Amino acid sequence: MTGTQTRLALLAYQTAQGLPLTGSFDTATAEKLKIQTPVFTQRRLSQQDFLQVGLKPHSWRARRELDRMRYNSILEMVAEQAQTDPDFIASLNPHIDWSQLNEGAEIRIPRLPPFRIHQPAAYTQIQLSKRTLQVFSAENRLLFHCPVSIARRVDKRPSGELRVKVLVNAPNYTFNPAILSGTARREGITQKFIIQPGPNNPVGSAWIGLNLPSYGIHGTPEPEKVGRSESSGCFRLANWNAHTLLDAAWVNMPIHIQP
Repeated sequence: MTGTQTRLALLAYQTAQGLPLTGSFDTATAEKLKIQTPVFTQRRLSQQDFLQVGLKPHSWRARRELDRMRYNSILEMVAEQAQTDPDFIASLNPHIDWSQLNEGAEIRIPRLPPFRIHQPAAYTQIQLSKRTLQVFSAENRLLFHCPVSIARRVDKRPSGELRVKVLVNAPNYTFNPAILSGTARREGITQKFIIQPGPNNPVGSAWIGLNLPSYGIHGTPEPEKVGRSESSGCFRLANWNAHTLLDAAWVNMPIHIQP
């Protein structure tokens, strides 16, 4: 059975390719969407890979002391870099003991290079009801599609036209006790402070700031939760999709928010 986000992705592909809009992997779609071999490749771990890993502390106070918000594990790092789910990576490598990996170990991963938009992007559209983000050309041609998380509270969801104000690769994050008041009370935090960049930064590894104060489109350390209604207001993408948008966006780019 096709899930909602898979069906929406198929519809987006069929729209972009001028195919019948069935939302299923039908014969016409399969003929157009041919998989190129090899499907998988080997990822060899280096010493640098292990330097990118470090468990994230549970408390925000402890996170404040870190010089970087690293990956929590080698498995998390490899899965994110391969743009897929850790469970899928684990299923491809049933022989691996993830707690005993060393430099030089080889991991089987999907052969999936980062996607980049190679045409001028004119505007971005976010559909709240479908939890999708799409980028279009000036001729209204669909260039990119991905799932997006939106605010859990309806009153925190903006509508109409917004615009890109700032583009930041590897952003830091300001913990504001006025916004995260519940957490601040639990931990006795009364002042703002900075969380350093990294894939497990609260806004992931890319930030597209909007002209609505405190709102942005950004990455997330939890890509498995993208496509839900659970943010405080911002729009969350998987880090790899946030970088695709970051690469294509420009200051003052229109962002159309639809119901």
